[in-house]
Amino acid sequence: MNDSATGSDLDPSSLKRRIREAQAEFDEQFRKGAEVSALIRGRAHFFDSLISELYHAQNWPLAADGAPTVALVAVGGYGRGELHPHSDIDLLLLLDADAGADSTHVVEHLVLLLWDLGLPIGHSVRTVAECREEAEKDVTVMTNLLESRTIAGPERLRLSMNEAVATDKVWPAKAFFEAKAAEQDARHRRYENTEYNLEPNVKSSPGGLRDIQMLGWIAKRHFGTSDFEHLIGLGFLTAGELLALIEGRQYLWKVRWGLHMLAGRGEDRLQLDHQRELARLFGYEDGEGMLAVERFMHDYYRHVLALRELNDVVLQHFDEVIVRAGEETRIEPINARFCVHNDYMEVTSADVFRASPSALLEIFVLMANHDDVQGVRAATIRLIREHLDLIDEDFRNNRRNTRLFMDLLRSPHKLVSQLTRMRRYGVLGRYLPEFGRIIGQMQHDLFHIYTVDAHTMLLIRNLRRFSYNSSQEAYPLAHECFQAIPKLELLYIAGLYHDIAKGRGGDHSELGAVDAIEFCRRHELDADDTELVGWLVEAHLLMSSVAQRKDITDPEVIAEFAREVRTQARLDYLYVLTVADINATNPSLWNSWRATLLRQLYQETRSFLDAGVDREVDRQEWIGETRDAALNQLVDKGLDREEVLRLWQDTDEDYFLKHDQDDIAWQTEAVSQHDLDADGPLVRVRDQTHGHHGHEGATQIFIFTRDHPNLFAATVAALDQLNLSVLDARIHTSRRDLCFNTLMVLDENGQAVGRNQAQVEKIRETLTRVLREPEDFPDIVKRRVPRTLRHFRIPTSVEILNDPSTPHTEIRVMASDRPGLLARLGLIFMEEGIILQNAKIATLGERIDDVFFVTGADHRPIEDPARLEALRDAICQRLDEEAGLH
Repeated sequence: MNDSATGSDLDPSSLKRRIREAQAEFDEQFRKGAEVSALIRGRAHFFDSLISELYHAQNWPLAADGAPTVALVAVGGYGRGELHPHSDIDLLLLLDADAGADSTHVVEHLVLLLWDLGLPIGHSVRTVAECREEAEKDVTVMTNLLESRTIAGPERLRLSMNEAVATDKVWPAKAFFEAKAAEQDARHRRYENTEYNLEPNVKSSPGGLRDIQMLGWIAKRHFGTSDFEHLIGLGFLTAGELLALIEGRQYLWKVRWGLHMLAGRGEDRLQLDHQRELARLFGYEDGEGMLAVERFMHDYYRHVLALRELNDVVLQHFDEVIVRAGEETRIEPINARFCVHNDYMEVTSADVFRASPSALLEIFVLMANHDDVQGVRAATIRLIREHLDLIDEDFRNNRRNTRLFMDLLRSPHKLVSQLTRMRRYGVLGRYLPEFGRIIGQMQHDLFHIYTVDAHTMLLIRNLRRFSYNSSQEAYPLAHECFQAIPKLELLYIAGLYHDIAKGRGGDHSELGAVDAIEFCRRHELDADDTELVGWLVEAHLLMSSVAQRKDITDPEVIAEFAREVRTQARLDYLYVLTVADINATNPSLWNSWRATLLRQLYQETRSFLDAGVDREVDRQEWIGETRDAALNQLVDKGLDREEVLRLWQDTDEDYFLKHDQDDIAWQTEAVSQHDLDADGPLVRVRDQTHGHHGHEGATQIFIFTRDHPNLFAATVAALDQLNLSVLDARIHTSRRDLCFNTLMVLDENGQAVGRNQAQVEKIRETLTRVLREPEDFPDIVKRRVPRTLRHFRIPTSVEILNDPSTPHTEIRVMASDRPGLLARLGLIFMEEGIILQNAKIATLGERIDDVFFVTGADHRPIEDPARLEALRDAICQRLDEEAGLH
């Protein structure tokens, strides 16, 4: 392309046209597969020429040597000669010490010209002395100045600046390294120290471009070189590592260019919609159980993991040479193969792993048993990677190695740190090939926000956290159960294998159980332990499924679950694994309501197990005990026994099955004081406080009113307008058409609202008004669908089940989440003549998975196949049409 221009081409419209045409040409070359490194440097060169023309068109005051008093210097990424489509163009206008106000006026004019062109200019105006002053105060400024080159004007000013900020004057190499290392640690923490976020940042996430730049900054500051090849001669990089670094940088440059091009702005976050578009742009295709976007992101995660590993080892080497160079050498022998060198593990000789391959596992066992060891020295990390080929099938079946791995799982210190190191150094994926296959594997949805391997590491970290006293506040029952578990290593094995079969097709729980059992046999666990681990893997979703989809107030449900669990010990293992799994899948999934459901299921199951797992379930006994306990409470409060029984005479037995004695007493007392004819609908609101600390649960809304076909739809539509999410609905209609309805809700932040009196009053007022005339219920909410949800349009799926042992029909609806969905379903039920008895509402990322327990108008299960098919079709058609899927 032609970068030259005449004076007449420097008017803003001509310049804007040149910029547009140049960018269009660059993008066209990118789409045709041009080398991205040439494009980003070519784009930097284009702007060098354009900005230089503008510089030379200005009337600069001259210094004594006849040169202009201002130099135009590129800094930062632009200073490196790298410029992506919407990257900032960072400029330093470097003033001669004698520059006056006339120079400043010209500078302001030039900057205004650049802004008028719509360029993303980041600029500073400083003298050499001011550069030094600002650099001394801020390591970010110092970093920016490291990467500088003169675009136009006197080069002597930039050279003077470099001299002024040299290491012997400001930011010595040690201080600079420590500041940048702290900066990187803080940046990594913002991304939860994982490369594997659902929408990673190409530039700033761990393993991103910033990690590569970090190595360049340290090399530049300490060694005076920005060429990574020089680090090979200095012993800081191997030829293989240099190749991996260059390939990884090239890959991320390609992704970033494509991202900027598609977004039309300086977007560095790989949002879900852009992931799909990039996958198509780069030629990925669906196949073999993986979507094109999942294949693309799998490659992306593999690259950033490799770059993160490289960043770790090189920074460790820098730390040894720059920070610890003056330390007194302290060597603590461990055994013939290892020693601790200034708090870091090191081999005693370079041939340790070749002579004793088991040392590839032993080193991690030693670190897990020495709490004072901070890490592994860089040279030893490299040796581990160079000897990964020793981990073969014979290695995996060697009894010494299997015992070492079990020793690691039983170790007292930093198990997660050691497993994470093993994963990063490549050892874990070689020793457990089935784990190696899930490294970098993602699922393209909003429910799973980490890759499978990152999720697994988080799960094991959560398990370890339950051992700490600090976990008692947030996870009291998990902490209690963890203390009771006799063999924690079995829990960790189940954690390692629970999702190991993701992406293979089929049921990953069943396939994973097969792998887990094989692991146990290879590691010589006894038959009971092997059976327990296999069961935990196969049943790892069971407890959350029962708690969220089944009616856990039904003693038959509890009995069935208890018979599957069988023992208190297995219940403890499963509960702890379930809580750790939910929290490692997506932090937003764990809320007070899920905690309450799981705790209730745990406690009811424990009671059932205590009484004997083989005992028969007596529903009438269960109902009678609840009714009597509630009646005694009410009598103690001064209510007349006969009056209470009269109030209850029209309610069905399910009312006493689905509520505990406290709820029944609270609701009955309110009803006894209310005149429905005179006062209209009764609405009461309070928080559930059944937790150990009175803080777990949801907000309970009790409604007492006359029945109406639109009642449920009107209720949930009103709650939707209040930004409340319905989690559970228990609907009871008496023989006199009086409704005793209870709904559990949380606010938009997943919190109960009962302590906010203003919000409670607003709920009461809104529902009372709406339920006076439910046929005029508020419009179904049409809030804007969040960005992330818009990219997932899931066809509605409906499952209908009739269990002869239950008095209702169960309808399970899975569909794309959206505002107002529950109200729409309520309308469909009304129009189809369906009576809702109970509902369990679950939102899993971008989709809902709701279960409704319904009957026909005769209060009996719906058994007519034709009617069930029509109902299924009606739900699917209405919801899919509304979602734009038809």
